[in-house]
Amino acid sequence: MAEWEILYYNLPLAGRAEFIRLIFEEMGISYSEPIKSFDEIREMVFNNGIGGFPVQFPPVLRKGDFHLGQTPVICKYLGEKFGLVPKSEEEKWQAEQVNATIHDFVAEGRLAFHGKRWIDSYHNQKEETQPYIDWVAKERIPKWLKYFEEVLKRNNDGQGFLFGSELTYVDLGLLQCLRGCEYSYPKAFEAADYCPLLKAFKTRMEARPKLAAYYKSERYAKHPQDTNSMM
Repeated sequence: MAEWEILYYNLPLAGRAEFIRLIFEEMGISYSEPIKSFDEIREMVFNNGIGGFPVQFPPVLRKGDFHLGQTPVICKYLGEKFGLVPKSEEEKWQAEQVNATIHDFVAEGRLAFHGKRWIDSYHNQKEETQPYIDWVAKERIPKWLKYFEEVLKRNNDGQGFLFGSELTYVDLGLLQCLRGCEYSYPKAFEAADYCPLLKAFKTRMEARPKLAAYYKSERYAKHPQDTNSMM
């Protein structure tokens, strides 16, 4: 049995758990996702059936009696655990700044698809929420992507990673963020000719041997066809 567990919905869903999966996949570390039904996730996470320190929403990382919520916090924790952090103290904090910004972007990108009632399905509010989607695509996507382009360009003219010469957890987070953006806002992403470095970065990251193998495997949970909301 895998030592690490991700507690998340049992659907074939990339979702927020994908940020965590990519770290394990890149590092070649086994993990499992034991949740088999929505009733289980409701009991274990929403109703605090795990016990111990409370968590509010999935995904949850569990190892024995230790469990941790909040995707960006989990990514930082695993980054520290597996040596996926920049070398200098200053860059460690700058990396965490970018990590937080990535998840802010994902949250905003998702919310546009739930503009009437944010916890309801996108398909129950398609017409009402379309103006929000259009506004984010036109006004907000460029602001986010231009920021990440600038960060990437600062290091080695954008030809490598975000920090230094080695992969960090933030590179993996940015990869998933860009994949989510491309899926949910395909026209805006395709038209984003102002971020050539980001697009090249995404292609390089997807070609890394372990990630490329993961994307072709049965473990890979594609972006959901029924939510369309940067998940």
